[in-house]
Amino acid sequence: PIPKNFTIHGLWPDNRSTILYDCDVPPEVDYVQIEDHKILNALDKRWPQLRYDYWYGIDKQYQWKNEFLKHGTCGINRYKQPAYFDLAMKIKDKFDLLGTLRKHGINPGSTYELNDIERAIKTVSIEVPSLKCI
Repeated sequence: PIPKNFTIHGLWPDNRSTILYDCDVPPEVDYVQIEDHKILNALDKRWPQLRYDYWYGIDKQYQWKNEFLKHGTCGINRYKQPAYFDLAMKIKDKFDLLGTLRKHGINPGSTYELNDIERAIKTVSIEVPSLKCI
């Protein structure tokens, strides 16, 4: 089912001047299949693999593997794989984006000015978010 809240797509490390992505993966680093059911459930709630059937997504973990190898490895010296996913979930939980928007009168199903959405998010964030309409 389609989630009724914002979910994680990825976590991109940066070095204060640029977002890091597609970093060279050290040869000793590989994705380790997550098997702990508590972690799997927590990840699936916050970072669902919407492209895949639920059980297939949990079994293959393509989305999580891709994001970790593409972005997570850029910060591998500081955040190993478990810490990368844990940090992504902590950030998601810290910033209740849907609650923040509702607090500013912005609710799903209506149309709003981009500036109003950016202003609402800026109340809980340091930066103006990068938003795209789809």
